[in-house]
Amino acid sequence: MRTKNPFFRFKQFTVWHDQSALKVCTEACILGAYVSVEGVRYGLDIGAGTGLLSLMMAQRNRAIEISAVEIDEASYRQATMNVQQSDFGSQIKLYHSSIQDWEPKHSGLYELIVSNPPFFTNHLPSTHQSRNRALHTETLTLAELWENVMRLIAPNGRFVVLLPPYETQRLVEVANKTAFVPVRQCNVYQKPDKPLFRQITTFGQENQPCEVENLYIHNVDGTYAQSFKDLLQDYYLNF
Repeated sequence: MRTKNPFFRFKQFTVWHDQSALKVCTEACILGAYVSVEGVRYGLDIGAGTGLLSLMMAQRNRAIEISAVEIDEASYRQATMNVQQSDFGSQIKLYHSSIQDWEPKHSGLYELIVSNPPFFTNHLPSTHQSRNRALHTETLTLAELWENVMRLIAPNGRFVVLLPPYETQRLVEVANKTAFVPVRQCNVYQKPDKPLFRQITTFGQENQPCEVENLYIHNVDGTYAQSFKDLLQDYYLNF
């Protein structure tokens, strides 16, 4: 799902994305619906974009307080508008900054950090500067992402990240040098007969085997898979 409309309407909020570098897309919606927010008081959204992930998390946990950090000015402004026009504005605070330069505004560390980071390292950069920042790792490498997650996460916290398979493996290799390891992983496929598309990996400090599951967006015939519909039913108007 990559709509050409200037906005995408969900059941409890609307996300405008005509000024943002990246648009509302299916995989980001999956991440927002998949990440566990139960019992979380303080959350951090690295690379907030339109504010989509923060809004999805705030909808499911009305007690969570989310810091959302976005480097691109146009995306930051649009996210600010989206949050202010929602019912969740009191829960989300937006910051226009790179994560490398940002310091938390509350005492303590984050129990939950989520990110849908830039990941194209071997593709030709876009001529559109803001889209280039959003898509490519020039402004936030995976090593820098991990370094800042380790700086900001609580010892019992979790980091949940959406990446393609190759970049996921690279991040796991970086993580292996620390105490945080994959504890849960969702493999996302467009269809059962298509190759692995994206991976959502949850990192934590639990000493346990990684729980792995598969999620298919569509059935072979192109209809939405029931597990996908169940995951997004609190958000998508047509589910």
